[in-house]
Amino acid sequence: MRFHEFKSEINEGADFYGYYKDKEKGYWSYPKGMKFNIGHVSNMTARSILGSLGLERDFENTSPYPIDEFIKATEAFLRINAQDKDSVEYDNVEAVHQEATRFKKEHPEITHVGFN
Repeated sequence: MRFHEFKSEINEGADFYGYYKDKEKGYWSYPKGMKFNIGHVSNMTARSILGSLGLERDFENTSPYPIDEFIKATEAFLRINAQDKDSVEYDNVEAVHQEATRFKKEHPEITHVGFN
């Protein structure tokens, strides 16, 4: 399945967020009024995306990933797998790459990304 197919179909799963660490409160947060373009995905899809990038699949028990490292990982995957542009895996990685890149541009305070 592709990301857009999950938007209203799943009640469990994960959302892709951009985070920064609130220095005063000491916890991860995201900017107020932040728009999220990727819909809700299944836990299996989130794990598949992270695994495709060579990142820890257990997103529930790991901290968010540094945004610059995440973008580098998605760029490398997309470059190496360009011949597979028609695959669901490629589409899913491309979607999180576009979202992470947009987060970085529109919200420079964001330092990390991840599924939650």
